[in-house]
Amino acid sequence: MKIKDLVRPEVLNLKPYVPATKVFDKVRLNANESPYSVTKSASNDALNLYPDARPDQIRGKIASYLNLSSENIVVTRGSTEAIDVAIRTFCIPNQDGILVFPPTFEMYKFYAEVQGIEMHTILLDDENEYSLDMRAIKAFNSKNAKLTFICSPSNPLGHKFSDESIYQVCEHFSDSGLVILDGAYVEFDDDEIYKTILSKFDNVVILRTLSKAFGLAGVRCGVLISSSEICQFIERVIPPYSFSTPAVNAVLESLSDKGIEESKRNIKTIIQDREWLMKELESLDEVIKVFPSYTNFVLVKVKDAKSFCEKSKDIGFLLRDVGYQPLLDNCVRITVGTTKQNQNLIKGIKDE
Repeated sequence: MKIKDLVRPEVLNLKPYVPATKVFDKVRLNANESPYSVTKSASNDALNLYPDARPDQIRGKIASYLNLSSENIVVTRGSTEAIDVAIRTFCIPNQDGILVFPPTFEMYKFYAEVQGIEMHTILLDDENEYSLDMRAIKAFNSKNAKLTFICSPSNPLGHKFSDESIYQVCEHFSDSGLVILDGAYVEFDDDEIYKTILSKFDNVVILRTLSKAFGLAGVRCGVLISSSEICQFIERVIPPYSFSTPAVNAVLESLSDKGIEESKRNIKTIIQDREWLMKELESLDEVIKVFPSYTNFVLVKVKDAKSFCEKSKDIGFLLRDVGYQPLLDNCVRITVGTTKQNQNLIKGIKDE
């Protein structure tokens, strides 16, 4: 399979926009920027000027953090934009399809439907710990899906799929389409498969984010990782100047040695608090099951999800009722908060 044959013809023929040239010691009068700012903070940060057309500083920092080459990385506005541009780059509206494994992250479906892409679904095997249904996947006609999305560790379940099953999916689609592995929560588990899988398959795209492990949800910084060829096609679809100067500065500071060490400490704390929270949830009368978690949240099955969420709201906590997703009737997703927040949640539920 040639990657080029998967790309939409419109993208293949797209002439990239050429932004105004930026030279360090030259005055830019070629980009229609204002010479003035209206606030002191904007002036101090030179916000009257466009940022770099591509956030190459961030890309270099992320490449160093992940021990990858910059040519294998595309910086996006959150990993959700990476989902969007991947679909727009490879899927022809009203012709191509994608494959997902519900219950899963809903943005795969959202962007597919917005762009007129057919949705194919194979439910997880809930009788075998919500594993990938390999029998159904192998029976699926691989030519019906240009892109196949796997989220592991998963959202909203919080569990993870076996390396073997992920490899089998990649192999099944190796001659027909791309497999997109969403690793938004991988820092809370083991990222070994994400380190090795690109060397085994040419049809794999990996998504990462700084929203979770680095606490930068408000910055919106995602990462798409793949072969240099796939990254070059993806770059054609992303407009220039899409990453703001304040966002660039926040990411660079967080990816410093000090920031990375702080991230590791936070992850360790969240995992410890997650284990405590899971044990406490198991002791509640309302809770039927606590699902295994390799993320920064816990999924629980309760007797009455609506009542459970209302009770939590009354004591000051908003939880996510995910019972509308298939196979998750009366299931509630709970983000791991600070140690104090977790303790107050459990105490409040017990006292109600």
